Amino acid sequence: MADEVLVELQKELETAVSNADSTLADSAGEKQRRELAASETKTKLEAAETLEGCRLMAMTEAKATGKTNEAALVEAKKQEKFTLAQFDKVSARKTSLENIISTQLEPMKSAGGGKREINVLTKALGAFEGFDASLMQALPTALAKPAEEYTSFNQLVVQQFEEALSAVKSKLDAELQTFDTAEKATAGEAAQDAYNKAKEAYESAHNEHEEAVKSTAAAKEALRQAEDAQNSFDADMREVASKMDEANEALAAFKSGPLETFTELKNKETPAEPADQVILPEEVPAGTEDGAAEAAADGAAEAAAE
Repeated sequence: MADEVLVELQKELETAVSNADSTLADSAGEKQRRELAASETKTKLEAAETLEGCRLMAMTEAKATGKTNEAALVEAKKQEKFTLAQFDKVSARKTSLENIISTQLEPMKSAGGGKREINVLTKALGAFEGFDASLMQALPTALAKPAEEYTSFNQLVVQQFEEALSAVKSKLDAELQTFDTAEKATAGEAAQDAYNKAKEAYESAHNEHEEAVKSTAAAKEALRQAEDAQNSFDADMREVASKMDEANEALAAFKSGPLETFTELKNKETPAEPADQVILPEEVPAGTEDGAAEAAADGAAEAAAE
């Protein structure tokens, strides 16, 4: 178990040394990558700032268009309201005149009228332009009589009055025609539609500008980080070199310390078995082989005799 722990520690130290060494070996590539990253993020920031400027301009234009259309809408509504009011006013005058003719003038032309009734009529008619003053002075005399009692002068007065009355009515009709309420309403609707579209365009431009502002902020932060990394390159490489030195020292200390001690202790606990010894026969000098044989034979004879 202890040997596994030591092996793992040694592996970690060797890996640290190897990683630091690889980083230092690739320092030129790392420097180039950091410079490239800074350059690319700077380009992206410039693009983001350009886009933000364009969208700010679009938002400003959309806002101005919205204000213009809003003013046009207010004016269109004002004109529509004024036209409708004028139309109602002239229409009311025409209705009033028609009522005067039907309820006062016509009965008076047939049966004649009293002084008070004639005064009320001439006063009511005086509110309308188009009647000659001398004609209005002669009219009460004619209207005081029934139609069958008219003199030729009375008939002439009434005839001229009816012609003047017809001209007044025609003038009112023509005036009503000038108030094209439908056209004004259509213009108001068009102005409202233009204003609504301009408002939507401004809101869209505003949202797009907000997105561009966020993108610019993100690009600025990315550039800051890239430039920090570029500026810290030398310091980072020194730190890697320092860590590699520390790792080498730690590895050397580990090998000469804990690892060497463990190896020695392990060898003492389990000594190596000696190798088997092979006993070789002694060499017999040349010329003594016969003597040795004889000696052996004599010894065997002696042993048998005993």
